Amino acid sequence: MFSSYTIACMLICAILCTAIPIGAMIIIKVKNKEVKLSSFFIGGGVFIIFALILEQLLHSVMLPFVSGSTAAYVIYGTLAAGVFEESGRFIAFKTVLKKADRKNAVMFGLGHGGTEAIILVGLTMFSYAATAVMTNSLGLEKMAELSSAGNAETAELLRIQLEALSSFGIANVLLNTLERLLAITFHTAASVMVFEAARVREKRFLYPLCILLHALLDVPAALYQRGVLTMGMIYPIMIVITAAVVFLAARSYRRTAAVSAEVTADGR
Repeated sequence: MFSSYTIACMLICAILCTAIPIGAMIIIKVKNKEVKLSSFFIGGGVFIIFALILEQLLHSVMLPFVSGSTAAYVIYGTLAAGVFEESGRFIAFKTVLKKADRKNAVMFGLGHGGTEAIILVGLTMFSYAATAVMTNSLGLEKMAELSSAGNAETAELLRIQLEALSSFGIANVLLNTLERLLAITFHTAASVMVFEAARVREKRFLYPLCILLHALLDVPAALYQRGVLTMGMIYPIMIVITAAVVFLAARSYRRTAAVSAEVTADGR
């Protein structure tokens, strides 16, 4: 059922979404030896705790109430992601990364976005590839029967999902990789802005701003899930929003450097 081409595309997608953040981490560390690898793993830990655990707990309570309305679903879902993930960054920069510098803020953001890419796409695609190999070995009907524990309704749903996966190709590889690159870039840029918010009281407004920007970035995907936008409409919007956040983050990064230079010059 699954062609060698389809399985190869799944593996390529998994490898790309795993290798890109790890490769970027290594490059940053090699070029900036003073940057701590722990910042990368703390960023990953923040994503796991705040996005995969705490946010999902809230979803289990709230989604049944908002699922009936597209507006409520989009507003709740996007704001929840923004609040949990940006709050995780802010708390990290006020506690475990209290003495971090701007370069470690970049590494932290890479860890946050990179871990998201590895878990949500990399591991998922490796799992899909393994499922595809097993389905080819056992047959679609047998695979659905075994995976559903004999439940006919679940078996039919699995058949539909497996048939959809059988069309996975190079276009899916490119779109998934592009989406993860945009997400990693956003998380890195947002981390720089939240870092400044945590360090400079006058810039504290950057923290709620990042929550709103994060929510805005997630709106296209949420609207796609509700059938409002098509796949082709999502990525141009995400690219524009990510580019705007990168621009703001670059200004924050330069401001942080200027403040650090003034402090050093004053001997404080």
